[in-house]
Amino acid sequence: MNFRQRGLWHRDRARGGKWLLIALLVVVVAVPSAWLIWPVRGDPSERFIERRGEIEQVEVTRQWQTADSRYQHLTLSSTSGLQVELTVRRPLEGEASRPLILLLGGAGTGREAAELVQDPGEMIVASIAYPYQGPEELEGWGVLWHFDAIQRAILDTTPALLLAQEYLAHQEYVDTAQMELIGVSLGAFFVATAGAMEERFSRVWLVQGAADPRAIYEYRLREQIAFEPARVLAARLLGFLTAAEDLKPERWVGKISPRPVVVLNSRGDSAYPPASVVALHASLQKPYDLEWLSGKHVTPGRAEVLKQLNERVIQRIVAEQTRPGMSNPLDNPN
Repeated sequence: MNFRQRGLWHRDRARGGKWLLIALLVVVVAVPSAWLIWPVRGDPSERFIERRGEIEQVEVTRQWQTADSRYQHLTLSSTSGLQVELTVRRPLEGEASRPLILLLGGAGTGREAAELVQDPGEMIVASIAYPYQGPEELEGWGVLWHFDAIQRAILDTTPALLLAQEYLAHQEYVDTAQMELIGVSLGAFFVATAGAMEERFSRVWLVQGAADPRAIYEYRLREQIAFEPARVLAARLLGFLTAAEDLKPERWVGKISPRPVVVLNSRGDSAYPPASVVALHASLQKPYDLEWLSGKHVTPGRAEVLKQLNERVIQRIVAEQTRPGMSNPLDNPN
């Protein structure tokens, strides 16, 4: 073997070692992850209700007020071991029961979503943090090392919404006849499930969401995995390990009927393949509203998108509360 051949052999061995390492890591991640995901295969409703449990303890961790609102940070502890970090925002004056908005924002927003709402009027606004227990910043191999925490957060988000709703429904300041559930960006993928399971939500909003998570995984992996068959396989594996087939919004959103659903998507949104947005719209059952926003996908730094969302979602709900004969969204003629 000459020097060049030896060098080529070493490179091939290095490549082989790299792929062997990747294969081993996939096995290490996939086997325990598959064990965790298996109980929610099929219909996860019963498992989600079990995970929601009953409220065992409520801890107020912080409270403060601004010029127009008073805030509380709370930690809800369930008998199942689930813990939910909740923010509740209320008007400064009065103790009368008021309509509620329960908000689940994107991954980078969490429980602070309630604080980003502009001029909520007399509404109660609440938001939860994703029940993720891993490092905040994950890159490269870190995603694999902490995949169990990611997976647990995916499986616990619907029960977390249900637990938050259970707590809020028992507060005297909440009008239980008017409880709106809103999911924005990543949050839109979870509120369809929670909204279908909990009939006390009077209306459900999916803002900048989509259907077919496996297709979205493949779409997002285009730059990382150029070889299409490998990309499709990786997307299918991710779909299985994140229970995408069982939690996909298009499976649940039709079950919200006859309660109304509102879906808003942005024409300039490049976060999802267009076919996934079309599939979400096709799965809707009446009564529903389908609206289009201008601009791109919402991020905390895109002030114009946040403003548009506030105007098209929050201010619409606020306006309905002050319009004669429109106290309940089921009465909306549109």
